[in-house]
Amino acid sequence: MNLRVLGCSGSDLPGHNLTSFLVNDTVLLDAGTVTSAIDLAAQARIEHIFVSHAHLDHIKDILFLADNLIEFFAAKSRPPLAIHGLPDVLDAIANHLLNDTIWPDFTVIPQNSPILTYAPMVPGEPVVLGELTVAAFAVNHAKAASGFVLWEDGGDRNLAYTGDTGPCDDCWRFLDGLPFPLAHLITEASFPSSLEALAMASRHLTPKLLRRELEKLQTRPEILIYHMKAPFAAQIQDELEHELAGFTYRLLREHDRITI
Repeated sequence: MNLRVLGCSGSDLPGHNLTSFLVNDTVLLDAGTVTSAIDLAAQARIEHIFVSHAHLDHIKDILFLADNLIEFFAAKSRPPLAIHGLPDVLDAIANHLLNDTIWPDFTVIPQNSPILTYAPMVPGEPVVLGELTVAAFAVNHAKAASGFVLWEDGGDRNLAYTGDTGPCDDCWRFLDGLPFPLAHLITEASFPSSLEALAMASRHLTPKLLRRELEKLQTRPEILIYHMKAPFAAQIQDELEHELAGFTYRLLREHDRITI
């Protein structure tokens, strides 16, 4: 499994791309930064987008990706790009973005060859995409927010992505209940621990809260940190060094390529 970081920041600033991860060149985990990160040929290889929740920083480039791909669909040269997510997330995208007011509804255009299609998910039910399998699990963030676990080779190569989340018990129980030990975990640390009240109100994590959450896991996966708010990044990094002592972790950066 190949993971490419297109964006992993909690802030939209120069040099800080919003969340999007490209898996095996064809699957996106969220779509905060896509069209400005990869060229048109790479965009045209994308077949699936798994959306963790409907906040704009995780979905905005669905709009521009659809617009960029119109030439391929006008020529009827490929099937629709599938947007996977929990039903309430897909409803939010359909009702508030792809609604012919904010943006054209690319699930019906071009006629007879639409660019996008919706693929509702049920938590825990796997979606099989060739060698890659993906399942959703509930997290504590926006309405109907989910994370995803991805695996190949029966679980020998696996990765979980929480998306944005605050403290959560059920998500860790789900990951502990997988039929294979979790090897890699992308999760967040948005605010410094001094802003714990803000993190809790917005359902995010601080380094201290993240440590408490990871202690709920029976396994010890490699922790891949994303979604740091840029103004606090240096402080968050210092706190992570202390709070995640005993864990194997790394800070994700734009343009990282990771083989799992």
